[in-house]
Amino acid sequence: MNKLKKLLALLAVAALLVSLMAGCSGTKTAEPTAEPEATAEPAAEGEGEAEEGAGEAEEPGEAEPYKIALIQQHQDNAFQITVSEAAQAKADELGVDLTILSADQDANKQISLIEQYVAEGYDAILYEPVNPDALGDASKAAADAGVVVINIISAVTDWENYGISAISLGNNVTAGEVEMQHVCDLLEGKGNYAILTGPSADSGGLDRLQGYRNVLENYPDMVEVVEPKDCAWDTAQAQAAVETWLSAYELDAIICENDGMAVGAGNAAGADSGIIITGVDGTPDGFEAINDGRITGTVSQDGGAMAANGLEAAVKLLNGETLEETTIITDNIWIDADNVADYE
Repeated sequence: MNKLKKLLALLAVAALLVSLMAGCSGTKTAEPTAEPEATAEPAAEGEGEAEEGAGEAEEPGEAEPYKIALIQQHQDNAFQITVSEAAQAKADELGVDLTILSADQDANKQISLIEQYVAEGYDAILYEPVNPDALGDASKAAADAGVVVINIISAVTDWENYGISAISLGNNVTAGEVEMQHVCDLLEGKGNYAILTGPSADSGGLDRLQGYRNVLENYPDMVEVVEPKDCAWDTAQAQAAVETWLSAYELDAIICENDGMAVGAGNAAGADSGIIITGVDGTPDGFEAINDGRITGTVSQDGGAMAANGLEAAVKLLNGETLEETTIITDNIWIDADNVADYE
């Protein structure tokens, strides 16, 4: 009996020990069990190449076209229409984004437009200055901002000192000389004349007037019967001025600084008036007036080429190229009834 009691006591102690050991083992933090390595599934056909390509850089897209603004002095006559049409054609050829607008003969508006297109991030600005003495600072600010600035048709005074990269224009002094020389030749060096000018501040007009004076120095019998009249390049103003002149003076010639004013003079005088009437620019309305006898002739400077050449120069500079010439000059050609068909 005593043996049985001892055996039961031993079994109880053993059970207690087992219980205590189980409780102690529950307080330990289990170590994380490593996940078994995944066995890679075989790639589907072509899948490997796609994953390789996904890590490679994509091919860059085409660069954005250059943004260029052309700010015309105005858009009120055939010459300016020729300028804008030629500029757009050249822009299409070069693949640039061209914005064409008018300053409406207002220098302050032209300055504001230059500032606007600088702020909008345009790459280049081409413009014909309304006032050559008022646009220098705006040009310099644009150039300092990294914009390529080019003058067409006429130029800012001391343009090279205001960051302007190039000028594309005709030689207006020479144009005036060619025009006046033909007038003097037709009158055999003797007669009464009057002059119609563009805006008094316009450098191109001033240069043409200087060309007239250069030739007239050699013809003392050419008499200017009335002071030059500023008709602001406008056909209607020129017609009104000449109608007034014809009621007061005997005129042998009317010399005009552009074709628009020559057409106005021709309208006032009428076809085959016997008065020599000349212009500058070589525009379609000038050619028409030559054909029907309202004007005698014109000096073509090709305003379309001035715009196209200026635009081409701007793109070259934007592409990092160097210009061979920063003063780009178009030719002066006398056109009258004998050769007008070659230029129409």
